[in-house]
Amino acid sequence: MMKHTFFFLLFFQSFFIFGQEAYNNCADAFELCPNSSFTLNNIDANSTVCANCEDDFNFCFAGENTIWMTFTTNDSGGDVDVNFSNIVFQNNPGQGNGLQAALISAPLPCISSSYNLISNCEANGTTNFALNSLSLPPNSTFYVVVNGTMGASLNAEATFDISISGTGVVRTPQIMIEADTNVICVGENVVFNATITDCDEQLVFNWYANGVLIGTTVDPNFESQQISNGDVITAEMVCFTQCQDTIASNSITFTVFDFPVDAGPDLYIKQGETIQLQGYTSELIFNWSPNYNMSKTTVLDPFVNPEVTTIYYLKASSSKCSKIDEMTVFVEEGLEIPNTFSPNADGINDFWEILGIEFFPNCNIQVYSRWGQLVFQTTGYSPNKFWDGNTQGGRNLAAGSYYYVIDLRDDNFDEPFKGTVTIVR
Repeated sequence: MMKHTFFFLLFFQSFFIFGQEAYNNCADAFELCPNSSFTLNNIDANSTVCANCEDDFNFCFAGENTIWMTFTTNDSGGDVDVNFSNIVFQNNPGQGNGLQAALISAPLPCISSSYNLISNCEANGTTNFALNSLSLPPNSTFYVVVNGTMGASLNAEATFDISISGTGVVRTPQIMIEADTNVICVGENVVFNATITDCDEQLVFNWYANGVLIGTTVDPNFESQQISNGDVITAEMVCFTQCQDTIASNSITFTVFDFPVDAGPDLYIKQGETIQLQGYTSELIFNWSPNYNMSKTTVLDPFVNPEVTTIYYLKASSSKCSKIDEMTVFVEEGLEIPNTFSPNADGINDFWEILGIEFFPNCNIQVYSRWGQLVFQTTGYSPNKFWDGNTQGGRNLAAGSYYYVIDLRDDNFDEPFKGTVTIVR
């Protein structure tokens, strides 16, 4: 049992450590990105050799156990260097001890008849080496092909670090953010705009306050009303679909001024009444709006007598900024309670309609006969609930006077309305 376990573990390790990498094939070539280093290997790599297949080439070496990498030049094109370092060989019996590598163009991807050698050709790299190619055209895709030299019986296999550099691939995307001002009042809306250079593919923008994410946008604009004094606003941008780059912007530090501005509580009046507002601010410059039916706009406690429900604004200003607070004067329209109606189906005054009751949707209405019997009751008095002179069971009530109790269930009305209504038949 111990022996079987040993061989299983050996097989398990071999499978996961020495299995072929995906970039063993040209179609799955590994993407090389500038400003990055990658650790790759050609362990257990093989070849695809047939007429015009991907490994049907012979530069200073033939395609025997190849691995493939690829890169795309930038918008300008130029020189490219591919650097190999930290090469560590397997050193198994019979293996070679060198790497072979070249840069090629392939106008027809992975079709060997279209290949062209575009760099020096490394035939036996045992220590750090580089492939160099000059004046490559912009926005073009090229390949790096690597295999191991043949030893007594086996090709060399190694791990190595690889990086790409040069004017042909270097990218310098930048993001610069700006705002109209960095001196604001608390709660003021700030619009940020980002200017981007050398980033053809802008994927996403992340916006930060003091390093904490406060928003994400897909365009270079952002708005916020949640900026506090001393906040440092920055942005990050993700560029490029392939070989993504995340770059950071400049920072904007904000000075946020705050001072009290309070328009006071909401107030309630009946139509025709006058009431005094209760504003407050520590600033000397302030005014109210709108100014109609107001005694004076430049005092904190003006008198107003609006005819309808009105929102009033108190604006105060310092030397740096302005703030606004609001309050509402609710004008309660008086109820008009008819003392008679004629439910005779002639289309005129057939229902007991109470004008103004719609402002009290939770009201409770009760109607009693002269003997104190409850004949009608409802909560809420919308048109589909208007009393039609019948009991709630649908029986016609006799002509005569009935007593009502209307409880508006509103804090501004302490007592219910009481009175009589007469049915005329």
